[in-house]
Amino acid sequence: MSEDAKIISAKEWAGALGVMVVLKLLMLGVFACSHHYLPRASYHADLWMTRPSTTLFQNLANFDGAWFVRLAAIGYQKLTSGDYDLEAETARLKVMDELGYRDGIDRRYAFRHWPLFPLLLRATAPALHHNFLLAGVLLANLFYFGYGIFFYKLARLDFAHEASLFALALALVHPGAYSLTAIYNEPVFLCFAAASLYFMRQDRYFWGGLFGGLASMTRIEAIVLYVPIIYEYLRKTAQEDGLFAPLRWKNFRAGLVRVSREPRSLWLLLAPLGSAAVLLYFHLVSGNAFMFVHVHEANIYGHFGFPWQMLYATYLKGPDTCLKELPLHALLLLVIIFSFGKINWTWWVWSAAFWLFYTTNGNHSYLRYQVMAVPMFLGLAALLADRPALKYAYLAASASAMAFFGAMYINGFWVA
Repeated sequence: MSEDAKIISAKEWAGALGVMVVLKLLMLGVFACSHHYLPRASYHADLWMTRPSTTLFQNLANFDGAWFVRLAAIGYQKLTSGDYDLEAETARLKVMDELGYRDGIDRRYAFRHWPLFPLLLRATAPALHHNFLLAGVLLANLFYFGYGIFFYKLARLDFAHEASLFALALALVHPGAYSLTAIYNEPVFLCFAAASLYFMRQDRYFWGGLFGGLASMTRIEAIVLYVPIIYEYLRKTAQEDGLFAPLRWKNFRAGLVRVSREPRSLWLLLAPLGSAAVLLYFHLVSGNAFMFVHVHEANIYGHFGFPWQMLYATYLKGPDTCLKELPLHALLLLVIIFSFGKINWTWWVWSAAFWLFYTTNGNHSYLRYQVMAVPMFLGLAALLADRPALKYAYLAASASAMAFFGAMYINGFWVA
């Protein structure tokens, strides 16, 4: 940790918050202009988000966002059983249509969404006259700033102010970062994940475990978060440096013995307990703790395999998908290769775990999911630090892609 990275001045905080605010206003401006001037998507079915009467505010809940609003207002059991009045709920929530009401796999897509964000919406909505859309917008954007703050603090553990600002900008203008302004749970998850790893690096295990547990209740990607948490714990015990040092038997054993010397490290178990709580919740509301697996596998892209199989499957989806996703897979892989030995080993291990997770299970939203590759942005910042022309060219290209995909998203076009 450099001396410059230890203390964050008020001026530096103002710079970091300025980056967050400017990029937030940029995305809101893109949404507003695109919604007003560009055409809406057209589908064979009657979807709420493409109706002429749908407002910009409502379109912030496009696609998965509508599910979070529905889950918060109606609940898993009633939503998946169809035990509600579609006409009445459409008038109340706006983000309802026949497609999500029909019996079948579409209705059970609710179980692909972890419960913490809907529960936060439900807790917040009464203070906003039961306006679940407003609760979603406010919470998503508050957690956006929470994520930005913890990301910057995390970056400052290893980088100086300028490099940390650049890493923060990279994280907030990723091509899929339009999701950080929509009613999605990515900003919630990222805030908790960044906070968890920040406190882990500081040896503050209660807060590291608590935020890890909250992340585990927000998205399934928290299982990837367990890898850097465990690795960082073992790394602090290792007597030498190096990628595999924490896994050598003497160091691994020392890490286990350390638990008896420092019982406070047991607070880290709060992280997996968050996932266990979700499984228990799903069991109680559906009778099957792993209902989300069945729903995932029922999807045409929901299967598991080796990385080369999944990448080839992505190619077979056609140019509208593979031209978005394969370059992003390649980008993360290149960062992993070229940042070897140049960034904190915990970040490197986290990057590798993230890449493996998303190249071994089928999905069709990787453009958005890669926003959660926190260590990739740290690696990119390290690699581009001494290449100013390439640095700003990349930033401009990424921001342009974010604006393009954001314009499509807000008008109901499927992008991720």
